Amino acid sequence: MELEDRVNEHDKKIKQHDKEIARLSNNLVEMQKDLNNGLARVDESNRFLREQNTRQSEQNNEILQAILNRNDNSEKRKHELKMLNWSALWKIVTVSAGAGGVISAIVQVLFN
Repeated sequence: MELEDRVNEHDKKIKQHDKEIARLSNNLVEMQKDLNNGLARVDESNRFLREQNTRQSEQNNEILQAILNRNDNSEKRKHELKMLNWSALWKIVTVSAGAGGVISAIVQVLFN
């Protein structure tokens, strides 16, 4: 009888172990599902962040181009103003010289 009891007890333990292995297996499957779901969410988040990063990079590039164009236009405008100033100065010198010549001729006519 003792042998039969030991066999029955051993059988119970084997069944208990089988149940525990099944439970652990189910837990493992659940953990794998959770891990896969988490990784899918991470992938989606990464995709969104990459798209957002790309858009921000494009915006930054547009801003940089606008600033560079503005600086270039500013330099062109400075150069144009400088040329206008010199042009105006030469006009004044020319008009003054011409007017001086006319005044000199009038003075000579009056004194002669």
